[in-house]
Amino acid sequence: MQMHTKILSTLFFIAIAVFAVTPVQADTIAAFTGESFQKIKEDYAGKPFVLSLWSIDCAPCRVELELLGEIKQKQPEFPLVVISTDQIEDHEEALDILDSYNLAGIESWMFADAFVEKLRFSIDPLWHGELPRSYFFAQDHSFDAHSGILTNEQLQKYFPYLAD
Repeated sequence: MQMHTKILSTLFFIAIAVFAVTPVQADTIAAFTGESFQKIKEDYAGKPFVLSLWSIDCAPCRVELELLGEIKQKQPEFPLVVISTDQIEDHEEALDILDSYNLAGIESWMFADAFVEKLRFSIDPLWHGELPRSYFFAQDHSFDAHSGILTNEQLQKYFPYLAD
């Protein structure tokens, strides 16, 4: 019994040592499930934010990601959440894309359920899957939806400080 305790103690301290020196990767993508959107809204309670949906294979999405990356570089406090509608198994490719647009490290999610209609419905029952798709959430979390590539002017309408 004492030997078993020593082994467990040793393993415990090894695990602590490994995690203490292993860098935590800041660039991660969370699994987006049917409950994830509620969590996002809770995290932004009382705060406006932009939710941008995109896909790896969507060329117009890349144009929008470039714009959002430029904005985040100039205004790091810009409240942005991105969700890739691709399956979570493709997270490495998605991370590479986000990194290429200077969006590494922002709050990122990826669909983690093959029943994508359920995930789309959890965000907006009126959304049919067109991309890019963006939502402007006010402080009270009323929102305006937009399909197609965002423009600076649209973003400045909701976030006037972006015009600076």
